[in-house]
Amino acid sequence: MKVTHLYHSGCLVELDNHLLLFDYYQGELHLNQERPLYVFVSHRHYDHYNPNIFKIHHPQITYILSNTLRHKYDAYYVDIHQTYQIDDLSISTLLSTDEGCAFLVHVENQTIYHAGDLHWWHWEGEPEQDNIYQKQTYLQEICSIKEPVDLACVVVDIRQEKDYLLGLNAFLRHVPTKYILPIHYFGHYETTKLLLQEHLDNPYHAQILPVTHQNQTFEILV
Repeated sequence: MKVTHLYHSGCLVELDNHLLLFDYYQGELHLNQERPLYVFVSHRHYDHYNPNIFKIHHPQITYILSNTLRHKYDAYYVDIHQTYQIDDLSISTLLSTDEGCAFLVHVENQTIYHAGDLHWWHWEGEPEQDNIYQKQTYLQEICSIKEPVDLACVVVDIRQEKDYLLGLNAFLRHVPTKYILPIHYFGHYETTKLLLQEHLDNPYHAQILPVTHQNQTFEILV
């Protein structure tokens, strides 16, 4: 498997027979024209959805879009807490704690998770009931993942300051995962240095992919 961090939460996953593009916002796209391309959009926020995805030139392209987007494109529109069979992909959706959905994709005997904006968004100064909702909903959603994950794209947002690892630590505790690709960086690549110095609650020994720049590709064994 190859995974490319494009920018922010956008990533491209290259498998033997499939290409999966998640939440494209910015970055260079180099697409194998011989493998079918599946384009996922978790919600309509500008940093997760770029309308230019509909200008991608590829002979075999399928769009899987959150139903928070306008239904004006030739695409599969997905709701939360559903499972869809699209070609040979099995796609389950989780409820985001912000807007739209997260994706859990089963294909080629591998499982890929992309959070979108599903995260433990704890903010100092927000009403306590909001922070309680964030915690309870996030834990409920990630605990619904009952199988090991090969690659998980998980929100790590340094804007949360001392609370920026709440979501990642909870995910690591509850979901056996081989590789973590941190997302939602907004270009703050110094986050990776901080992250790798932290003592993570990582009982399954997931490997953190050290994202340091835009359009960075990792080859991983799953």
